[in-house]
Parts: sequence; C-alpha cells; structure tokens
Amino acid sequence: MTGVRGQLERKGRDVVDARLRGVRPHLAAIVLVGPALAAAATALSGRLALLAVPALLVAASAWYFRTSALRPRRWPAAAAAFGALAGAHAGAGAVLFWPAFPVAAAAFAVAAHRLAAGARRRVLEPYTPELADSRVEVPWQARGDRGLQLLVGHDRITLAGSRGPFRLVRPMVALSGVGAVEQILVARRATLEVPGVGELRVTVTPGPAVRITVPPGQWIVPTDHGREIARLVARRKELAGVD
Repeated sequence: MTGVRGQLERKGRDVVDARLRGVRPHLAAIVLVGPALAAAATALSGRLALLAVPALLVAASAWYFRTSALRPRRWPAAAAAFGALAGAHAGAGAVLFWPAFPVAAAAFAVAAHRLAAGARRRVLEPYTPELADSRVEVPWQARGDRGLQLLVGHDRITLAGSRGPFRLVRPMVALSGVGAVEQILVARRATLEVPGVGELRVTVTPGPAVRITVPPGQWIVPTDHGREIARLVARRKELAGVD
C-alpha cells in the first residue's frame, strides 16, 4: 500500500513539474528580452557605461523568479516591475524624444505582466489534485472580494488582504496550528474580524464558504471551493507530517 501511495505522489509531482518546466521559456523571456532591448538602446545612445543597468536587471529578475518558482501568484506583479524598469532604461536613451521614457516603461510593463500572468495560469489552472502533492503555493480567490485571497503553501496558510490601497495584511499560520477545515453555508451577509488581526475584516456573502480553525479562533472565507481547500490542506498536512 505504501508503494502504491509513493507512486501516486511521484506521479502528482511529475505533473506539476511538467507544468513548471513548460513556463520556463516565458519566465526566461521576461528576464532576458526587456534588458536586452534596454542594452541595445543604451549601446545605440553611446552611453556604454550604463550597460551595467540591464545586466543588473537580468541578475535581479533571474534571482527573483528562481526564489519564487513555487509562488506563481507573485509572478505578474514582479514581472511588471522589472519590465517597467527595463522599459524606462530603454526609453531614457531617446533623450530627444522624451515621451519614449514613460511609453516604453508602460509597454514593457504590460507585456511582461501579460506573459507572467499566462505562465501563472498554466501552472495553477485548472486546479487538480496533483497540485496538493507539490510544494507550489496555491491561491484561492475570495468570492466577491478581489483583494482577499487564501494562500495554501507547503508549510503554512496565509490570508492575504488589505486594509487600504497601501496597507497589506497577511496573517500566517503554520500547518501545525491549523485545525478543522470544512465547507459551510453562509445564510446572510456579514463583516467579520480576523481573530488576532483586528485591522483585517472579511465580508462574507450568502453561499458556500470555508471555515478554518486557527489560533485564536477561525477564518471564514467566502468561496465555492471549500471542499477542494479542505482536501488540499489535509494533504499538505499529511505530507508535512502534521497531525
């Protein structure tokens, strides 16, 4: 029985590894294309001393995507930032045409964001049980609240929300501290405070939700995927050796 389970685990990891390998060209393009164009623009402008900037962008973006390989949710925002920097540097070479600076920054940012968003979708969608056997962080969007996500990692769960446009709140609980996870049905709309994080509130709407027991209380997140989340957390706890 243990041998069969081990084979299933390896098969699940192989499926996710194949997804991750499939997006490497997308991430490589984000890392290399923008800085390469910026380097070309710099060379044409004759300011060769500034070629160090595209090289630094390549090094920084390569390091970031390597360390965030298991967190696809973060890729689009990071790609947009690196793209904007590369575009700004490329546009700065057109000193006689000042609109090139913001236009290039915006164009590079949009292109990089779209490429990274596509890579993220290829890894995370569709959600399949094989993702539970991997170490990939799986985000679940709260129903009716674009600013709230439940993130299930290989060793913790995180409630990522915001108190305002510039204040992010991310309470985290190790899997060892997670209790029961179950789907419930919410009868009426309500705004609930997250236990221990008074500045973060969750608005639950009528319909399915997931209830997660954590110290010092519980999280309730409106979602139509409560059962999938419960199975995902249970599997991650099992793999982590947590009761």
